[in-house]
Amino acid sequence: MGKAERSEDKGVFMGALGLQEVSKPTTSETEVSLGTLAELTGFPVDYIKRELLLDGDSDSVMNMDELREKVLSYLDTNF
Repeated sequence: MGKAERSEDKGVFMGALGLQEVSKPTTSETEVSLGTLAELTGFPVDYIKRELLLDGDSDSVMNMDELREKVLSYLDTNF
């Protein structure tokens, strides 16, 4: 199996987990699923929404910039 084939397989695998390759630049349009975030962190979606002060009605998907902003606000407030 060549390097290009392995890279392609890796991208499919990472995509299935809701991840993206970090060697590529990210954009503000990159979407983050709260469900996937909950699975990866082990925290329930409701807990994440409550701690990051997200509306109960908010979509379960947000862009990376919004998530960073919410996490930084949480860290500033609590630590």
